[in-house]
Amino acid sequence: MAALLGVVSCFSFLMILVLCSYQLRQRKYRQVADQLGAQYNPQGLFRSGTITGISNQKNYTVATVDRGRAGTWTTVTMQCVNKGIPISIHGHFFNPFPNWKYAFTLGERTERLFFTHLTVQNAGIPLEEKYRDQVQGLFQEFALNYDVLKKGHLVIADDSIALTISGPVHKFDTLKQTLFVLTGLADRIEASPII
Repeated sequence: MAALLGVVSCFSFLMILVLCSYQLRQRKYRQVADQLGAQYNPQGLFRSGTITGISNQKNYTVATVDRGRAGTWTTVTMQCVNKGIPISIHGHFFNPFPNWKYAFTLGERTERLFFTHLTVQNAGIPLEEKYRDQVQGLFQEFALNYDVLKKGHLVIADDSIALTISGPVHKFDTLKQTLFVLTGLADRIEASPII
């Protein structure tokens, strides 16, 4: 009976610690949302919630997802009309800039699996040589001045641009810099898409 009571009290203590960490994160997100002039949207006791707002007339969302052993990831998504190719850029692309091993476009890719071929949708396909000058020009200014790109994974889709960063991002300066970079990239992509 004492062993069972010990296990239950240990489990309860851990749950209280987890709940407290989420409550502290929610409190910090509310503060950051206020500093950004955005809105905090709670999503329950064991979720961080989201921050939504507008930057330079573009809607954005900041969402943190906990994936168990895979860790915690924060994704900042901004509205962007991309009439060009979809692009996926890993943070290593910016260190040293440009490292083309980490620049991809998204599309269908066929893989050989045992005795058959498997088609994978929205798979990363190495960026063709003909797009490299445009992509380098798109990121030139931001690659040299903003380290936030080196820490994440950037995806430019048809209707949005998203930067995913490892860990919960709750520092105002980091989010402000991320929004500034995404707004600048979105404006450039809308003005001259990579075709």
